[in-house]
Amino acid sequence: MWTDAGLLRAGKSFAALIKAQRDAFASTAKGKPKPRPDFPEKALNPAILAAWSFVAGMLHGNETRLKRHYSLSLTTGRDPLNAAALATARHKTDPANYRGLGYRTDAKERGRLTELFYLQTEKGEGITKAIIDVAVAKYHAKQAALEVNKLQAKAGG
Repeated sequence: MWTDAGLLRAGKSFAALIKAQRDAFASTAKGKPKPRPDFPEKALNPAILAAWSFVAGMLHGNETRLKRHYSLSLTTGRDPLNAAALATARHKTDPANYRGLGYRTDAKERGRLTELFYLQTEKGEGITKAIIDVAVAKYHAKQAALEVNKLQAKAGG
């Protein structure tokens, strides 16, 4: 697997994201509250890993967007995945006990994160609360459109 230059590059880029996420929380300044224990390890959530990898594969033919995707680890001023913003992300259809993006591993979680990583590559400006909200809304809009198509096909029209 590691003889493929593209896979090697993706692996190194994801390893850099893991390191950057951990490093963002490694030295918390005095007076700052200690981060939630899952924030430094956010990149290792199976849904994040799957979505990030899927987007890397989708973009293998688009070098500009792929560079933006891989450079997420270079985010400055906060953690690259913006774990605090992910933790507050929710959709109106989510149950009250939903803890935000990056905690669950189901298909809906992976889909929302895929939308997020793909959307982030449009400008490459990192993950923000606004882009998270757009990604979650896009995921649900696409799911609704798929449901409409399914119902139309069933109705014969």
